[in-house]
Amino acid sequence: MFEPLQNLSPANLRSLATSLREGPLSLGVTRQALTQIVGPHAAEILVCFDALRTQGMTPNNIAMLIEAVAATRESVTTPQQLFDLVISGPEVPGVPTADTAATVRTLIENAQIEILLVGYAVHNGKRLFKRLAERMKEAPTLRVAFHLDIPRKLTDTSLASEIVRRFAHDFVAKHWPGDKLPDLYYDPRALAEDSQQRASLHAKCVIVDRHVALITSANFTEAAQKKNIEAGVLIRYEPFVMRLHNYFEGLRNARQLAECLLRPTTT
Repeated sequence: MFEPLQNLSPANLRSLATSLREGPLSLGVTRQALTQIVGPHAAEILVCFDALRTQGMTPNNIAMLIEAVAATRESVTTPQQLFDLVISGPEVPGVPTADTAATVRTLIENAQIEILLVGYAVHNGKRLFKRLAERMKEAPTLRVAFHLDIPRKLTDTSLASEIVRRFAHDFVAKHWPGDKLPDLYYDPRALAEDSQQRASLHAKCVIVDRHVALITSANFTEAAQKKNIEAGVLIRYEPFVMRLHNYFEGLRNARQLAECLLRPTTT
């Protein structure tokens, strides 16, 4: 019975309700009057109205019903509002692209509570993370946590703790531009002495305030963020983002991701 109403835009529905209350339709529902409002949908709307009147509904009752349908339609979020492609690389006619670095910067600027960054490789971080370090200084309560791969090189026989210590020193000295340090976590399996047991932290994503996330092929390198062909999805669907956030939080809580303690470099 209500399907014809579902096919109308919220604007058409609002016009119908207004006409039923105080316009031409308040004087009588005719196909001609409906055509002026809903165009080619007039015939099916007329059948719908006849059915509603048979159920005892007055024009005012029908107007209230239509307004309720319009309000429901207006409150529904479209897929375009929830998901967006972030494609970096050379331009192709007819295919919009977005700079991955610009998208990440926007996420950083809008963050209020927490930024989780997950990546495999980092290069030239002092330039790449400059705005992130500034935001940490501007918003003292903003939590920033990196989740990065700390690998054991094929010829490196050092203790795992020594490899982690060197990585922490290099991250602060070479990649972090601020005085206030972020948290940093890693997958201990990447440091296994037996190559058959090693695993990499290979995911790349940015999660902000638990309600928006970028999942991307881009590493935290200037080439990946600004020059390479990279593909990603910006997600604003909160249940999906929470599931992603909770996964990394669960890994930390279960000690499957270990903390790499960062300390200020000494001069």
